[in-house]
Amino acid sequence: METSTASRDKSNNTGSMDTDNNSNSRNQQHAHRPKVESIEVVTSISNANVHEDGSITPTPSTVVGTSVFENGVLAAAVQQDPSLLKNGSLSAIMDLSESIASTSLSAGGPSTLLAPGHPSVGAPSGSNISSRSTSPNPGVFDQQQQQQQQQQQQQQRQRELHYESANAVLVPPLNFALVAPGVYRSGHPNKHNFPFMKKLGLKVIVQMSEEPYAPDLVDFLEQENIRRIHYKIEGNKEPFIEIDEEVIRSALVNILDARNHPLLIHCAKGKHRIGCLIGCLRKIQNWSMTSIFDEYRRFAGSKVLADQEFIEIFPAKVPYLLEHKPVWL
Repeated sequence: METSTASRDKSNNTGSMDTDNNSNSRNQQHAHRPKVESIEVVTSISNANVHEDGSITPTPSTVVGTSVFENGVLAAAVQQDPSLLKNGSLSAIMDLSESIASTSLSAGGPSTLLAPGHPSVGAPSGSNISSRSTSPNPGVFDQQQQQQQQQQQQQQRQRELHYESANAVLVPPLNFALVAPGVYRSGHPNKHNFPFMKKLGLKVIVQMSEEPYAPDLVDFLEQENIRRIHYKIEGNKEPFIEIDEEVIRSALVNILDARNHPLLIHCAKGKHRIGCLIGCLRKIQNWSMTSIFDEYRRFAGSKVLADQEFIEIFPAKVPYLLEHKPVWL
């Protein structure tokens, strides 16, 4: 009996010592834990739809995560339910984030991983809790906003250029015609021709006149990424003005480079200066003079003498690049 009593007493004493040791261990852990001066909650959202009104809705691949930093050191991290975004607002996300921040203060030391729906515990007095919403990759959210702004600007520009309508009537420029595959001729284009010109998929426009481009035409070329080559020349006017052969030769070099196609060449009305240029091109193609002059008169009408003479004496020698010549040459 005495032996049994002594054994029980010893067992009770041992249990009491274990309890004291565990209590002391917890006290030591809390004693070594630094005082929490501030808490920052960082909520990240990726692969979500951001709308023009600023609302956010989730997609099947949306990920919402929250990280808690105590005194600038990561203390906890959790993934939240993306369905909290279903009303398009961040309020539910941010409320849960602040709850997570409060929980992290009493859920253990740094690097504690909290599970979604962890019970909230009040934060100690004197602690600062702040929250902010970011993207795990800041460039993703910024890129989405930038793309939306670019789309809005593009739509506005299209409205200003009068070719945004899907049912727009296609109006070719004055005296428009096909010269050869990938090469077109016309008079000076205007805003009513933009829908038609867009259909051509032009890479280059060669202007053979002195007139400056209107701002809307300049904007159209920029919008469609069309390069402009401008030769400021006057037409043949006997007996004082004659077209410069070097200008015609330079223009032909650009026309005979297939890398510039599709290409449009134009002057003011698409008659005389373009007629001379095309007549010289036909000589390089070995057309007969009768056929060349017949084509010229179809566009230019009765004014033929000076221009016909220019075409006839023009030497059909142009230093174009053989490796980039068009297939029809």
